[in-house]
Amino acid sequence: MPQLWVTVLIDLVLLLAIACAGLLVGRLLGLPAMVSWLLAGVVAGPAGLGLLGYSDNLGRLAELGVALLLFGVGVEFSLVGLRQRLVRLLATGGAQVVVTAGATTLLFHEMGLTMQAAVVAGMLVSLSSTAVVFRLYSVSGELSAPHGQAAAGVLLFQDLALVAMMMVLPLLGGAANASALELAMGVARAVAAVVFLLVAARALLPPLLELAARAGAAELFPPLALLVALGTAMGASALGLSLPVGAFLAGLALSGSPYAQQATAELLPLRDAFLAVFFTSVGLLFAPSEIGSGGLLVLAMLAAVLLKGAVSAAVVALGWRSVRVGLMAGVGLAQVGEFSFVLGQEALGLGLIDDAFFQGFLGAAILSMAVTPFATQAARRLYDSDISAPGGDTQQANTRAAAPGNESVLLLGYGQAGRAMARVLDSSGLSFVALDLAVDRVNEGVGDGHDLRFGDASRRATLEAAGGANCRAVVVALGDPWATRAAVRLLRQMNPDAPILARAGNDEEISVLEKLGADEVISTGFESSVHLLATLLERLGVPRHVARVQESILRMDAYGVLRGHAASAQLLPEVDKLLRGGTLVTAEVMQGSRACGGSLARLVASISGEQAAGEQTPAEEMAAVLSLVRDEQPISNPPPSTILEAGDLLVLYGPHAGIDAVLRQLEPPADDDPRA
Repeated sequence: MPQLWVTVLIDLVLLLAIACAGLLVGRLLGLPAMVSWLLAGVVAGPAGLGLLGYSDNLGRLAELGVALLLFGVGVEFSLVGLRQRLVRLLATGGAQVVVTAGATTLLFHEMGLTMQAAVVAGMLVSLSSTAVVFRLYSVSGELSAPHGQAAAGVLLFQDLALVAMMMVLPLLGGAANASALELAMGVARAVAAVVFLLVAARALLPPLLELAARAGAAELFPPLALLVALGTAMGASALGLSLPVGAFLAGLALSGSPYAQQATAELLPLRDAFLAVFFTSVGLLFAPSEIGSGGLLVLAMLAAVLLKGAVSAAVVALGWRSVRVGLMAGVGLAQVGEFSFVLGQEALGLGLIDDAFFQGFLGAAILSMAVTPFATQAARRLYDSDISAPGGDTQQANTRAAAPGNESVLLLGYGQAGRAMARVLDSSGLSFVALDLAVDRVNEGVGDGHDLRFGDASRRATLEAAGGANCRAVVVALGDPWATRAAVRLLRQMNPDAPILARAGNDEEISVLEKLGADEVISTGFESSVHLLATLLERLGVPRHVARVQESILRMDAYGVLRGHAASAQLLPEVDKLLRGGTLVTAEVMQGSRACGGSLARLVASISGEQAAGEQTPAEEMAAVLSLVRDEQPISNPPPSTILEAGDLLVLYGPHAGIDAVLRQLEPPADDDPRA
């Protein structure tokens, strides 16, 4: 047994080295990751350099990658939405599998294959690659798009149909004498297993993750997330289902839970590593020299794959009542799936197909997988150009423009500052998504009706799931300096244009966060000092406008004055202009103010009357009323006889003292004001 583990470890390390080298070369050539891995496996495998051969152990490890991928897919699904689409899922998925398998069977039987081999060919072609499609749609953010949802429904049905296909293979090989009734009973047992596992996972997994979140141990979440995904997958295997189907059900059971996205984020590095193992190991299987004279077989298999794409497009277009959705989904589904390799190897072992057929199938499968990323990119460009063209599908364009995340503010942290910011955003009618790691805060925010999610803001996957790549702006109000740095750095990388406002606990953090990409950094300590100084100036009788100018000076140059920095050459002219120059202000005549109901002439007289006995306000220190706006209609240079009404807007220009004197007349007097 130890020797076996050493062999598996050596194969795994060598395969990962091949995958990494292939990915680096592929990036230089501009190839997608999965294409790079496939080609790396072909070059390094028995058909190329002979560095490594395919083994059952590598196949099992590769299946873990698909399982972890489907766990994340299940989390993205809405269980409520899936129930609503169940009929459409069964109709489109069932029609695609039955029509594709039937047409392919007839095609290969006409080519001279035995009926058993032709049926196997139909099964192999009818399945698409869950790993390829979901990987592509996850990267491009199209999993929630209509064609992404349609393709996901078809793929889910295909994965469930795999159970029935595995039961059919022994019947075709004569290894069993089961009746059609027994076969139907087997399928019914599989469906019952799916329902049982989903109900059990739904009842157990969300409370388990909540318990871990309340424990407050960040180290607990990664192993627990892996336990949830793989444990449920093993439970599915024990019930006769595949590991990936079990992992998908685990993710589906967690969908809608505030802790689901964080669980997915913890598994992303492991998932990507095992996906590299999967695609590279598929390349190891291919041996072109063994195809022999089976070139026609490869062409026929590719033709059947194209037929499947057309069938998929047709059934999705009918089910979703959209030709565009059908075409986009059909292009995405036009390849051979990873579970077809499992079926093909089983059929080969049962003698239903020979080595030449299996290698021809592998060649067509690898080629179809490699072409899929380029085909979907071409379809996407055609789709985008069609929308932007005159007369394009404006409804689809509007749907894309209104995708979640692209108009929301991302709020990181739901402490005291975060809650205050959430209230302001909510009262201003601005949508936002908030993240926090404290369970009580998450529950409080959800109870307030806010889109608050449990998640670690220092993780890229968590930020991406919350819409960080497309958000309108970001407010970082985290209490952890390290997490604040990580969040600012990741968000600036994924979203170069969004303004990032961050809170810093001390002055050293200001320059660090600015270098990492923050547009504005607010120091909690310095901001308290600014507020205290401004309040002190007002209490000492300094006009409010002058106090506000002093506030602006203190905030300039990232609190440079408070940090002990000498004023820069650019800052000094700005300060001089603020202190010496006039200012332009728009002020509202408020109900209950001394100016309300009086004339402009009375306003000037009241200001003059406020001066100390024997003093007069020089004309050059008085504020001028440039314009009056009433009912959205401007009145330039209003005459002194103009009666001021509540709600009027006055455009004032003058020195700070003059502006401040006018504002005192436009605001209701305070209760302790002796002039009230």
